Amino acid sequence: MTDSEKLDLLLEKVSDIERRMKELKRQQMKDTAELKAMDEIIFDEVERVHEILIRRTDALEKRIG
Repeated sequence: MTDSEKLDLLLEKVSDIERRMKELKRQQMKDTAELKAMDEIIFDEVERVHEILIRRTDALEKRIG
């Protein structure tokens, strides 16, 4: 294998690695966006449950005392 062929092979591999890195970065950005959306949904649900617990605690306190 000549030096030129070796260089071409290396350049091809570097290009492939760059392409894969771009794909991984895109996928990571997509996954991050999905996680942020899920985080907001979970936080909203926690707030909702917290409000329910406060109301029930207040109702129990009124019944008890």
